[in-house]
Amino acid sequence: MHWHSIINTTDFKRNLEEEWNALLDENLTERHYHKFLIDNAGLFLGNENCHLVISKLKLGSDFETDFVTLSDGFSNGNRFELIEIKQPGAKLFTEKGLISKEFNQAIQQIRNWKRWLIDNRTWFKNYLPTINTRVISKSQLKFKIIIGRRLTNPHDIEKRNQIADEIGAEIRSFDYLSDKFKRREFYHTTWLATDKEFYGEFLANPFYKAFTDSKWKQFCNSEQISGSHFYSHHCEKILKYRKYNDRIK
Repeated sequence: MHWHSIINTTDFKRNLEEEWNALLDENLTERHYHKFLIDNAGLFLGNENCHLVISKLKLGSDFETDFVTLSDGFSNGNRFELIEIKQPGAKLFTEKGLISKEFNQAIQQIRNWKRWLIDNRTWFKNYLPTINTRVISKSQLKFKIIIGRRLTNPHDIEKRNQIADEIGAEIRSFDYLSDKFKRREFYHTTWLATDKEFYGEFLANPFYKAFTDSKWKQFCNSEQISGSHFYSHHCEKILKYRKYNDRIK
């Protein structure tokens, strides 16, 4: 059966939604959710322009991301989003309205990543290849924190958004990932500026797992990586490297 026929069945999407939401309700440690998202990276973190996700990308020996997504900005350059996750049970604020320990750790991670990338532009060019190495303004980098469950208190939402503006990052709950999957349309192919158009169907397959740090660096070190039109230039090689979860069976 074609992957597109599987994913667009009502039962498949509903069953996966229920599995994910039940996992959120169990309030497990961060590693359980990280493992689930590794195995279902294409389904929950990918989109119509993102067909590759990296897990635990190490920034030198100093820092480590939870995930990095690579979206095709076409002639505007490759777009990377560096993601920090905390467990669904984590709170953003204490009862006194102060920033919680978990939230503060995530905020500091974003600041650390930005400073490190500013100071290590050669590494940046090699492993986050795009049209420039800007980190703060007019950058091809985005930063995101996924923490806790959906906020309902308007004051807390306002405080969260203020912090997001201050650190230059998007701050979302795990329920955001649930909504994203539920509403997502899965296209049977993706656009490629290449004479190998038939690769579009295989590249659009969202059942892929995340690359490891070592696999991504091997990918980057094996040839010159294009800073724009990434998927058109490297579609064949991506398909060679990607692994898939058992759901496609």
